[in-house]
Amino acid sequence: MKRILLLAAMILVPQMMILAQDVDINKETNMVQVDGKDAFFLTPKNKQFLESDYSLENLQHKELAYLKLQKYGSNISYYMVFTKSGNQCTLTGFGTFGTLKHLAKMIAGANLVQDNIVSETEERKFVILHGGTFIQSPVAAPPTERVIVQEPKHSAQPADIGIKGDKIYNNSEMVGVFRQASAAGLTTVSVYNANDAMVCKATHKDGNDNADWDLVLDGKAVTLLYNPASPLEKLFKYLAEKGYL
Repeated sequence: MKRILLLAAMILVPQMMILAQDVDINKETNMVQVDGKDAFFLTPKNKQFLESDYSLENLQHKELAYLKLQKYGSNISYYMVFTKSGNQCTLTGFGTFGTLKHLAKMIAGANLVQDNIVSETEERKFVILHGGTFIQSPVAAPPTERVIVQEPKHSAQPADIGIKGDKIYNNSEMVGVFRQASAAGLTTVSVYNANDAMVCKATHKDGNDNADWDLVLDGKAVTLLYNPASPLEKLFKYLAEKGYL
């Protein structure tokens, strides 16, 4: 019962804040003002007609998070990756019009940006609220100690990838393991190195060979061409040759 009440509070409080706030957007500068004060920027990226990814930036235009547009028919969502932590979640409930204002209200209502940085406390609440995932459990270690993998070093030779069960081999040497799952029209592949440290999560739209892999590497969003003939092998080859496996 306590857990249910806590989740309800997490949902209702941001909604009440959204209703109470006056959020305005300058369409020319992409500046978002909250109650008349400059708060943050939502800068369009890869902009197309009525569609765009967005970069959440502080007042010095330093990127705090990247919001990648995901569209399945009439369903519009944004895959949000926080730059510093690599934590991620999917924001839903958008219509064809007014998505920028909706995004701005969600971010402002959650009080994510404080003193030009993302509040770690509010980020954790936000990720949990939107059913997201943490690169590392927020209670397992202080934020300054969060490490995914060591700094990548480029492979000295081309990768020759083989897959046996859930194990990944490069030139006959086991270099990692992976877990694969499908939900809500997406296939998610979680990749770990030989030391069981998470390397990345890669997602792909089910049944769409023209869609790309969407990866999160070192807290950055990366788009990789999807090869339908050997999708996992090409994904792991990229990671191996970039020094992640």
